[in-house]
Amino acid sequence: MMAIRTAPGVTQRMLPDGHLELICTSTSRQVECEPVAAAMWIALKQHNGDIDGASAVLAALWETDVEDLRYDMIALAGSLCSLGLLTEV
Repeated sequence: MMAIRTAPGVTQRMLPDGHLELICTSTSRQVECEPVAAAMWIALKQHNGDIDGASAVLAALWETDVEDLRYDMIALAGSLCSLGLLTEV
């Protein structure tokens, strides 16, 4: 099981078009996530950073393979960790 959490100083804001804006106040990094990534972020937050749990819920909602979705979610989390917006726990 892999779990992540929001890095210190990161704020989030949903945009009217379904995108998610993530801003790190300590590094001034800003990332805009497309709606699919925004949904993944929301699912991760709802599952306290549990990638397996979030993947299972979204896979059922989207009627897709849970392992494929888990892989995509790990890739997203890895990218956001590299940018300092998430940390692995």
